Amino acid sequence: MDQTELGQRVGVGRNTISSIENGKAVNAETLFNVLEHLGVTEDLQAVIEKKLKEQNSTLSRKSRKEEQELDNDF
Repeated sequence: MDQTELGQRVGVGRNTISSIENGKAVNAETLFNVLEHLGVTEDLQAVIEKKLKEQNSTLSRKSRKEEQELDNDF
């Protein structure tokens, strides 16, 4: 399937599909619709969940580190 056909199926122009392929900013809903049409939303969900776990782990470590640096010298 080429860019024009995918765009027609999703309801956007070929230039929008080209922008997605080239990593340019597009409307999030449009991007999701394209990914859904291509059948890769589960892959996206897995990536998002992995990134959230990494972010939560980093925030948790930072929080513990900040707590350890506090002293009781008032």
